[in-house]
Amino acid sequence: MKIKVASPSITQSDVEALNESLLSGHLTSGPRVREFEQAFADYIGVKEAVAVNSGTASLHAPLAAKGIGFGDEVIVPALTFFATVSSVIHQGAVPVFCDISMENFSLCPEDLERRITPRTKAIIVVHYFGHSAEMTEIMAIAKHHNLSVIEDCAQSHGTTYKGQMTGSIGEFGSFSMFATKHMTTCEGGMITTNDPELADYMRCFRSHGLKGRNDHVMVGYNYRMPDPLAALGSSQLTRLDQMNAGRIAASEKVINAIRDIEWLSVPMVPDHVKHTYFWCHILIDEEKLGMSTQTLIGRLSEQGVECRNRYEEPLYKQPLLTTDLPEILKISAGNHLPDYGNLNLKNSERVAGSIIGLPNRPDLSDDEIQRINEVLRSL
Repeated sequence: MKIKVASPSITQSDVEALNESLLSGHLTSGPRVREFEQAFADYIGVKEAVAVNSGTASLHAPLAAKGIGFGDEVIVPALTFFATVSSVIHQGAVPVFCDISMENFSLCPEDLERRITPRTKAIIVVHYFGHSAEMTEIMAIAKHHNLSVIEDCAQSHGTTYKGQMTGSIGEFGSFSMFATKHMTTCEGGMITTNDPELADYMRCFRSHGLKGRNDHVMVGYNYRMPDPLAALGSSQLTRLDQMNAGRIAASEKVINAIRDIEWLSVPMVPDHVKHTYFWCHILIDEEKLGMSTQTLIGRLSEQGVECRNRYEEPLYKQPLLTTDLPEILKISAGNHLPDYGNLNLKNSERVAGSIIGLPNRPDLSDDEIQRINEVLRSL
């Protein structure tokens, strides 16, 4: 028996929404994009939502809307997917790495304060694995230093912090609709904000910098979402709470079954956070286990248990930043170029490569959960 870690949830209603859009004649960005944007804004609880064609675009466009560019610094977590960093470099700004919190693996507020300089213009906060960052502290720091906050919500669709949806707390929310996310448009992204002027800027930015049909008023990109994918997104959004409930229930059952195993740590979720478990994540203590995390993954696979595994190193160790630094970054940073190769952030180093995600499909059966428990204990 092979226990799959996750799978997209595509229903007949999704297929019908997609087919209807394909047959409508609107194949590029059109009425279904506008409908999806309004429904998503209503769901998150903001005034505006701007659909784009990837999660990376949903990070890049807010930076452009705030005028962030050459010589500016943007603070990012040291442990995340590289798009959080590449979007900063695309805009000609300098990523500055911040350590993570051991409580939720997001930005550590104490270390965040130490990373701020007169060149800092924005903070990108990643809500890891469906768990919110501690936004009260982060927003207070940002307000004190007059910094923009972009919430990277690629893994937190439907997560709440003190009753607020992630994506509604900072100046921007950035969502990915990639195939593996809580909800999907196959590829795609969404930006949320309460500022109509910034939303208008990003709609122009996503469409070649066009105002109307002929006037190019900025250097823009082709970041548009096609109508059929927006139709799929609208259909998925109607079931997001239901899909999240299944994922949460499966994750909590797995966690309750294994929480006493001494070589792993399960998520500790405070009462003010609704965790939506993009991953059912556990932190491995390799010394207690007596094997590396990669060996563990192999052993689990041999026993038919799939798992997720990413973020094997802090991002400041990526070759692009240590051996092949982009020229645009050298020019932008000038005399303030960070020495990425000599960074050593304690919590990021501890966590990198030591997190796995266990199966947490909404349809995970009790027998599968029991099997996961048995396999982990046998190690």
